[in-house]
Amino acid sequence: MKTKLAVLVLALLTLGGSVYALERIVDKIDLPFVNDTAVIGAWVSVDFVSEPSDFTPGMKSFGDDLYLKGLTFLPGGKTAKPWWTWTKGVLMHSGDRTASAYLIKKIGGQTYLFLEWKSGDYTIRHMKPEYYVLKKK
Repeated sequence: MKTKLAVLVLALLTLGGSVYALERIVDKIDLPFVNDTAVIGAWVSVDFVSEPSDFTPGMKSFGDDLYLKGLTFLPGGKTAKPWWTWTKGVLMHSGDRTASAYLIKKIGGQTYLFLEWKSGDYTIRHMKPEYYVLKKK
């Protein structure tokens, strides 16, 4: 019995080791600043979707509370959080070293921001990022 358990543990460790052998993704975050007056201001999260085309205004598809409650983009590439900076089309996270593309779209008279969410699923597990949908306040 101990031999079977030892073989099982060894197999799991070997398998687990190969899963975590992937290198962590690090994006280029030293991008030059390009102003984007359309992004400046406060945005509130309204949904989380696989693709921007999956979003339907007024219908929340994500069934849980949204982790990201909102974002405030300040002039000059700053945000309300010191670890996030931005340039036109990209939000950069200095701690995670990610550069998340954003897209601003007008839908039904409202302005929405679609932001790639590059969490550990992206940086560690190499999964395609999904999108936060934020509405301009």
